Amino acid sequence: MAETDSPLKLLVSTCILDFAAWLLHTEVQDAYPLNVELPGENLAVDLVFRVILHDTRELLLHIEFQGPRSHEPLPWRMLMYMPRLARTYRLPLWSVVLYVGHGAGRGDHGHHEVAGADGSPTLTWRYHPIRLWEMTAEDLLRLDRPALLALVGQTQIREPAVVLPEVVHRLHQVPDVMQQRRLLTALTALLTDEESITMVESLMDRDELLLDTPFLRRLREEAEREGHQAGHQAGHQAGLREGHQAAQREALAARRRSILDVLAARLDPPVSVYQQVERQLAQITDEAILSRLLMAMARAEHVDAVQELLREHGPATPQA
Repeated sequence: MAETDSPLKLLVSTCILDFAAWLLHTEVQDAYPLNVELPGENLAVDLVFRVILHDTRELLLHIEFQGPRSHEPLPWRMLMYMPRLARTYRLPLWSVVLYVGHGAGRGDHGHHEVAGADGSPTLTWRYHPIRLWEMTAEDLLRLDRPALLALVGQTQIREPAVVLPEVVHRLHQVPDVMQQRRLLTALTALLTDEESITMVESLMDRDELLLDTPFLRRLREEAEREGHQAGHQAGHQAGLREGHQAAQREALAARRRSILDVLAARLDPPVSVYQQVERQLAQITDEAILSRLLMAMARAEHVDAVQELLREHGPATPQA
C-alpha cells in the first residue's frame, strides 16, 4: 500500500470530478478539496471534498485508501473520522473506502453497530467499501471514464495482452495532453505485475510520463545494485552506503521532477517562478516533505498558494 498510496491520492485529487461521479453514482458540477486534518486531536483522513451535484445539492465526499494490513481496524478508524467530518462541515456525508491489494477488506460490508444492554443497536455507522482487487479490468472499461482506467493495475486483468493496449489507446484519446500524461503516469505507477509494466511502457514514449513510475523505481534499484557492486571492490560497507545514497538521490530527484511537472501542468507559472521553485526544491532533502509538497501542489489553485507552501518548507520564497 505504501507504493500505491501517493499515486492513488494524486490521481483522485487531480481527477476528482470523474471519481466523484463514479463513487456517488451521479453527475457532479464541481468539487473542492478540504482540509484533511480533523479538529480535536492529531487525526487526518486521506481525502475529503465538498461536492456540488448536478441538481446543486452539496455534500461531503470522504475517501480512504486501505491495503491488506492496518494498525487499527478500518471500521473503528471510520468511526473516529466520520463524526468529526459531520460536525466540522455540517453537510450530508458520503464516506468511501477503496480497498487496495488482494484480500484487503474481505468481509467488510460497510455497516457496523454496537449493541446496547437489550441487544438492540445503540450505535450504528455506515460507509461504502469498494474492493478494487475484486473488480475486473472490463468493469473499468465499461464505466467509460478515462481517469478510472488508471486503476486497472489494481483490478483483475484476465487478458493483459488485450486489455492493456486498449487502456493505453483510450488514454491516448484524452484531448488534453497534460491530462493524458498524468493518467498514463498513474497507470504505470499503479501496475504491480512486472510483465504488465513492461508491456505498458512499451506502448508509450518515455516523455509521456510525468511522475514517479515503476520505470524510475527500477532506475533507483539499478543505482543501488551498482553501489553494491562497487562495494565489493572498495569495501562492503562503503558499497552499501554508496548504493543507499545513490538510491536516495534518485528518489529525491524523481520527487522534485514530479512537483515541477505538476506545477507546470496545473498553473503554467512564469519562467522566473518556475526556476525559483526549482532552486527551492533543490534545498529540500527530506523525501517525506517533498511527498507532502507533491500532494499539496496537485491541489493548489494559483501561484500564491505555491509560494505559501514553499514558505512553510524552505528559506526562499519565489516571486512572480
